[in-house]
Amino acid sequence: MNTTPYKLESFGISNIGLVRGNNEDVWAALPEKKFYILADGMGGHNAGEVASSLAMQSMCRSISTMEDHPNIKEACRRLRESISSTNTKVFYESHHNMEYAGMGTTLSCFVVIEDYLIYAHVGDSRLYRYRGKLKQLTEDHSLRNVKLAKEENAPPRNAITRAIGIQSTILPDIGVIPLRPRDIYMLCSDGLSDYVSESKIALILASPLSLEEMGKMLVEAALKKGGNDNITLLLVRVT
Repeated sequence: MNTTPYKLESFGISNIGLVRGNNEDVWAALPEKKFYILADGMGGHNAGEVASSLAMQSMCRSISTMEDHPNIKEACRRLRESISSTNTKVFYESHHNMEYAGMGTTLSCFVVIEDYLIYAHVGDSRLYRYRGKLKQLTEDHSLRNVKLAKEENAPPRNAITRAIGIQSTILPDIGVIPLRPRDIYMLCSDGLSDYVSESKIALILASPLSLEEMGKMLVEAALKKGGNDNITLLLVRVT
């Protein structure tokens, strides 16, 4: 079993929103491996839902077979290899099934090894940390983010520049950060981050509420802003 000096508690929630006909977001937690993942699919008809579910299942199968006491280097390697094989599976399905042509998915996940969090990220789903203040740990792989970096007018909607299943190979962002007691980490889809301000998110995460209460409040805040997208988040607190 993956060991760490800290205990972790988690809560995940997904809401279809008020506009979409189906939910293309998925999340999963493997507490015994201290692994947490969120994906937001894209593609016509139900292809986005297929892509995100396929990616989540592939990643969970891979991580579930990870050795019990990996070091940080081994965990980074496993995440990178798992994302590569997951990308291959989604890419293959999108090119061998007409209904799934062009499908893809974002993917953000992390695993806790000893007293470090190791994350892997593709797309514009996000990983945040609340430690007295809110900090976005991942960088969006989106045209909007590129435009903003160049101080140009941002496009009105995100266009993903990197995603699982869109190309035959994928390069995920990998990061390693030390944990502290009382840290709260949040994986979320853009159905939350596009509609709820970081100041509002920070206010909720700073409250003495349970993770379940926080999660439900965050979803409700997104719904009050119109609920134009699927809303999914996964909260993990270090104790």
